[in-house]
Amino acid sequence: MIYYAGHGMEMAGENYLVPVDAKLATDRDVPFEAVALTQVMGSTEGARKLHLVILDACRDNPFANQIKRTVASRSIGRGLAQVEPDSGTLVVYAAKHGQVALDGDGGHSPFVTALIKRMQTPRIEIRKLFDLVRDDVMAATDRRQQPFSYGSVPGAEDFYFVGASQNAAK
Repeated sequence: MIYYAGHGMEMAGENYLVPVDAKLATDRDVPFEAVALTQVMGSTEGARKLHLVILDACRDNPFANQIKRTVASRSIGRGLAQVEPDSGTLVVYAAKHGQVALDGDGGHSPFVTALIKRMQTPRIEIRKLFDLVRDDVMAATDRRQQPFSYGSVPGAEDFYFVGASQNAAK
């Protein structure tokens, strides 16, 4: 599992996660200063059954208006574009395409608040867990933010953050 919180952007159809120290003066800087989402997803290849990537990326690209394009036809999006991961890979976005992930009023964003709450609840299968996170975030944000999942979880097995055996030990 990989969890990322920060800025994300899309350029020419490729998604990038932007480090806090990135300058990104021109579009040519992006592949060198940001991390391609495909590279992040590829780093989960050691997982035997489920590859999980959770992106709490605000989709509000701070460089969209200031970055200089060296190729006029190269598009730079406000946030992350949709992905089509391989089977067995689940990529969860804090906000669906076209929405901004909100920061919230407390110490955590609405997405992180819901994720922490649901991850600690025993016996919630991962598909259901992310459905509940979506519902919690939509309720907390008056439907302004809807988390979205891309990909598929293997259907022959259930996946949990806290299973029944872990609950019995508590």
